[in-house]
Amino acid sequence: MGSWESLKENPFWYEAGSFDVAVIGAGHAGCEAAFACAHLGLSTVLFTLHLDQLANLPCNPSIGGTAKGQLVREIDALGGVMGEMADISAIQTRMLNRSKGPAVFSPRAQMDRAAYSRRMKERIEKEEDISLVQGEIVELFWNEEDGKKTIDGVRTRSGACYHVKAAVVCSGTYMEARTIRGEVILESGPDGLSRSVGLSKSMAEAGIPMQRFKTGTPVRVNARTVDTSVMEIQPGEPDMPPFSFKKEMEGFTPREDQIPCYAIWTTPETRRIITDNMDRSPLYSGVIEGTGPRYCPSIEDKFMRFKEKSRHQIFVEPMGENTQELYLQGFSTSLPEDVQVQMVHSLPGLEKAHIQRAAYAIEYDCIDPTSMDLSLESTILRGLFTAGQINGSSGYEEAAAQGLMAGINAARKVLGKEPVILDRSTAYIGVLVDDLVTKGTKEPYRMMTSRAEYRIFLRQDNADMRLTELGKEIGLIDDERYAAFEAKKKAIEDEKARLRSTHLPPSPELHAILEKCGSTLTQSGISLAELIKRPEIHYVDLAPVDEKRPELSSDVVFAVEVDIKYEGYLALEEERIRKFATLEKKKLSPDIPYDQITGLRLEARSKLMERKPMSLGQASRISGVSPADIAVLLVYLDAQKRQAREAGEEQHG
Repeated sequence: MGSWESLKENPFWYEAGSFDVAVIGAGHAGCEAAFACAHLGLSTVLFTLHLDQLANLPCNPSIGGTAKGQLVREIDALGGVMGEMADISAIQTRMLNRSKGPAVFSPRAQMDRAAYSRRMKERIEKEEDISLVQGEIVELFWNEEDGKKTIDGVRTRSGACYHVKAAVVCSGTYMEARTIRGEVILESGPDGLSRSVGLSKSMAEAGIPMQRFKTGTPVRVNARTVDTSVMEIQPGEPDMPPFSFKKEMEGFTPREDQIPCYAIWTTPETRRIITDNMDRSPLYSGVIEGTGPRYCPSIEDKFMRFKEKSRHQIFVEPMGENTQELYLQGFSTSLPEDVQVQMVHSLPGLEKAHIQRAAYAIEYDCIDPTSMDLSLESTILRGLFTAGQINGSSGYEEAAAQGLMAGINAARKVLGKEPVILDRSTAYIGVLVDDLVTKGTKEPYRMMTSRAEYRIFLRQDNADMRLTELGKEIGLIDDERYAAFEAKKKAIEDEKARLRSTHLPPSPELHAILEKCGSTLTQSGISLAELIKRPEIHYVDLAPVDEKRPELSSDVVFAVEVDIKYEGYLALEEERIRKFATLEKKKLSPDIPYDQITGLRLEARSKLMERKPMSLGQASRISGVSPADIAVLLVYLDAQKRQAREAGEEQHG
């Protein structure tokens, strides 16, 4: 197994062609990976188990949310496609956390599930360098030389064999999957679709360490049988900016006829039904073997874990504008179907609800992400990249972000270029990848704003300022879009300079504005920038006394105001980032003999030998490596540099 030679024993195979890159799986990670490779000029074959389920949204019909919205905007800033697809498929948009600071503002949109998938498929089919194939990959092939394995090809169940220079596995929750609903266990992928069998075994045979995780999907009910009049309505917000900066520059606005969502709470009866049936829960009976997500537990797990809470909130969300299906967010469960009926009927407005799709838990195989390096390439099978839930993450946005980076780096490997690695101070994507690769995860990983140390700097509104230049350098941002970006950047800087240099004398008009805003009156001249720094005053408030104000788009105005208001905080953040960068810039060779470095603790030696970190910064984040160990490594690096310098001087002498 693993070599082309093994095929000689199997008569059912044929040479199907050669490609630069194979992408295995066409979910959110796979689509981004395929687009990245194709846009960088590489011939790409994209495999999917189901042609009609590309970029499927099986768990939740929404994109974005807390920290996830930041990821989508970063994907777009680098040249990915998720943001644009989300904008044109949204049926409701909202900006979460508006009552908090802009560092945690997070865009979220309800999708028309079917439309999103259909549009992604249409776009992929029109891409010249992507060959879309419905086929199940069951085996990887590799060459082995001097004990090092390198990917060489892939085989489908039907026997089609493809030579490739790199591969990106984006298997989602399909590898060796089984769905669990009470006593009913099916060997199935999400939504009753067929699962992937064989690929997990092939990866394990290559030496890649595997794990088994679990996630869940909530009940879907028919809207015709639901009474929304007793629910709290949650309307959309027409002023939310689009995910896509390209769409933003084009003046795109959300649809006016947004479809509402609703909020309800569980009842004492819900709790009683769940408690009375816990003996039938696969989660607590030992039937479920995989580890589930801590931050998105099933409804029975919520009642068991948080016994002090008498009720839990549920959101009733539409699945699209051409379907009657409603999704009960926060109501995932693996309890038996008959119990689910009782549970649903105990909820306000759902007493007569008809269940169209019962909830289920799903288990699946994934890898130990510490077996990758920061480029998302396997350290065991070179040329093999992984992205999405196979890396132990959860969520469409996390998957798409990894898919984009894996696709970029697979393409760059084929082209003989250095990988692109985003660090924690550059993007939420950098935090996501670093957390997975450096720290690993023993449960489905979810991105949260609290995971980002520099979130004041890593805002959703400035993702283009942080990453568009890199996207252009990589080759995913075209000249037209880059010119628009430069124009926006100049407009922001010009307006900040104007606000700092424009001073207003005390006047009745200015005092009236200050009184209206509840701000201290000024007795002397003051700049517009100094006024905007006051928390209670906004850019728009000063329009009556700002006669030379230029016409600016809302995104430019927002960026200007945030930069001025948080100037002090941003300066402190930038200083912290500079200190962080000093450790990140100290690169570590994979050949460092950690087991021979005097002063390193035994655990640190073992972890460093196993992980082979790429920088001192990454080493400092490995569990089991202490600050004292980092100090020892600094001494070692300085000694190595000194020895190299002395050797060079002797050679020239």
